[in-house]
Amino acid sequence: MNRLDQQGWDCTRSELTPHVINELKSTIYREGAAGSRCLLDVAIVNQTAALLRARLIRQSILSERSVAIQAIAFDKTPSTNWKVTWHQDLMFPLAHRATSPGYTLPTVKDGIDYARPPRAVLETLLAVRLHLDDCDETNGPLRVAPGSHRLGILRNSDIASTVEHLGEISCLAESGDAVLMRPLTLHASSVARAPRHRRVLHLVYHSGPETPEPWYRAI
Repeated sequence: MNRLDQQGWDCTRSELTPHVINELKSTIYREGAAGSRCLLDVAIVNQTAALLRARLIRQSILSERSVAIQAIAFDKTPSTNWKVTWHQDLMFPLAHRATSPGYTLPTVKDGIDYARPPRAVLETLLAVRLHLDDCDETNGPLRVAPGSHRLGILRNSDIASTVEHLGEISCLAESGDAVLMRPLTLHASSVARAPRHRRVLHLVYHSGPETPEPWYRAI
């Protein structure tokens, strides 16, 4: 069993060119903003999603039928330095308000419908966090509770005890690394002790069969 299957996360080199990395930095980030959602319509993000998809298919991490369904930009700086408590990623953008069985907690964010898909769909998703800057222990790295992705959708009241039982790992990365994570993996990040740019393009891919609720974007 590889680390992604066993622990719910892994890290690989993206092999993206410096030109792509620099264009992402200059295109999808705004000074003083912590991040932006729903970026798959941005040309350079669309291109990057396709390049990463092709590489991960060659590595047998994604299937040939996989599609990118989400793209979010994050940045931690001295002015946008935040803490994220332990959680699972459960809410994803859809083409319209969800009505199918198993889709719960429908809501609207920035004019886009979101809902929590059933566990069977969540288990077919893969988050790919493309690091555009180096991220070490001082810069608020992603932390994961290894193996928590195999426990299904957890109640909020069970999260702290699960992290205590499983422990945690810091996912350090260099510019150009892609940190892979199953969205059901419990994860968090601390406030950076030495804040500087920690730009991440967070992409989510779906590799399962066609879902009863169409995604907001599927490329």
